[in-house]
Amino acid sequence: MTHSQVYSGELVAEGEELFKMTLPVMDELDKFLSETDNATLILLFNDTSRKNHPRAFSSSEPSHAFLLVSFGILVLASFMSNIFVCCVIIRNKKMHTVTNMFMLNMAVSDLILVLLNVPLNLARHIMHEWTLGKSLCHLLNYSLMASVYVYSFTLTAIALDRHRVLLYPLHPRITKKQCLVVMFLIWTLSFSLAIPYGIFTEVGYVDIFVAHIQRCKSNYPDPSGVWEQYVTIFTITLQYVLPLSIIAMAYCRVVHKLWLRTHLGVVTEVQRVIQINAKRRSIKLLIAVVVVFAVCWMPLNLYHILTDFHPDTTVFYYSSTVFFICHWVAVSSTCINSVLYCWMNPTFRSQLKPTCCGSSDLRNQFEQEYFDVYLQNVTSRQNVRYCTVNSSSSTDGQRQDRLLTKNFSYKITFKSKLKYNETYL
Repeated sequence: MTHSQVYSGELVAEGEELFKMTLPVMDELDKFLSETDNATLILLFNDTSRKNHPRAFSSSEPSHAFLLVSFGILVLASFMSNIFVCCVIIRNKKMHTVTNMFMLNMAVSDLILVLLNVPLNLARHIMHEWTLGKSLCHLLNYSLMASVYVYSFTLTAIALDRHRVLLYPLHPRITKKQCLVVMFLIWTLSFSLAIPYGIFTEVGYVDIFVAHIQRCKSNYPDPSGVWEQYVTIFTITLQYVLPLSIIAMAYCRVVHKLWLRTHLGVVTEVQRVIQINAKRRSIKLLIAVVVVFAVCWMPLNLYHILTDFHPDTTVFYYSSTVFFICHWVAVSSTCINSVLYCWMNPTFRSQLKPTCCGSSDLRNQFEQEYFDVYLQNVTSRQNVRYCTVNSSSSTDGQRQDRLLTKNFSYKITFKSKLKYNETYL
C-alpha cells in the first residue's frame, strides 16, 4: 500500500467522523427550519442585531395581516355568540335545565379556547422570538387541550342524556345537582389529561450560526419522537375517536327511535304533518351535531397524525399555513355549536330579547304574581259554583266576574308595557 493510499484512507476516516459529529447539529437545524417560516429566517440572517428589538415580527406582513383578520372575525363571532348563550341561560331561571347547563359548560370552554389559546398561538407564529414568558408558554397548549377535552366530554354528556330521555322516558332524569357533579368531573378530568401538554411545552433556546433564538416549543424527553407519537395517539383517541363513537352510536339509536315513534292523539292530517316536520327537524339537528364535530376536528387531528407518524418527512412536515387552516376550521366549531344548540331553539330565541333588554327578571316576577292571583280567582269561582248547594245571588256573581275581568286586563296591560305601574297592585 502506497503512502498516498494510506493518506487517502485517513482522510476518508476523518471525513466520516466529522460527518457523524455534525449530525446532531443538522438535526437541530432541520427541526428549527421546520418550526420557522422563510420570512423569519430572512429576518434573522440578514440582520441579526434585530433579535432584541421590541417589535420582533417577521417581514411577511401580508400573510400575517390575513391571518389576524381571519382569526379576528372568528374570535369575535365566537365570543359574541357564546357570551349571549351564557347570559340567556344564567339570567333566566326557567332555562336552568340539565341540557342548558351542559350548553353553558361548553360555552365556557369555547370562550377559553378563543380568548386564551388563539391569541397565544398567533403570537407564537408572528413573533420570531418568544417574549411572553415561561408561564404563558406552558399555558399555550395546556389551555388548548383542556378546553378541547371539556368540549368533547360535554358533547358526549349531552348525547348520553338525550339518549336516556328519549329511549327510556320512564327512567328518572339526572337532577341539577347530579349535572353539576358531572360538570365538575369533566373539568377535573380535562385539566388532568392536559397536564402533559403543559409540562412538555416550554421556552427553549435554539442556536443557529450567529442567531440565538428563544422559542416556545414542545420539548419531550428522549426519545422525543416516540414520546410525541404516544401523546398524539393518546390525545386523538380520548378527544376525538372515543367521543365521536359514543355520540354517533347514541344519536343513531335516538334517530331510529324518533323515526319509528307513533304519536298518540294525532287525529287530523294537519296534526300529522306538524308531527312529521318536528320529527324531521330533530333528526336533522342530531345528524348535524355529529357531522360538525367530525368534520371540524378531523383536519387538525389528521394533520398531527401525518406530521408525527409519516416516515417521509420531506412530504409531511410542519407547515404554518396548513396548521392554521386546520386550526381555523377546528375553532369554527365554537360558533357552529351555538347556532345548532341555541339559536335554532325557539325557547332560547324567545328569551334572547328580554335578556338583552335587561327586564326579563322584573317582568317574569310580576307576571308570575298576577298569574297566581288570576288562578286563585278562577279556583275560588269554581268552588263557589260547583261546591255549594245554594248558588250566590246574581249581584255577587256579577261582582266576581268583574273581579276576574279586572285581574285579567291588568295582566294583559302589564305584558304590553315594560315599566311597572304601582296602581295595578
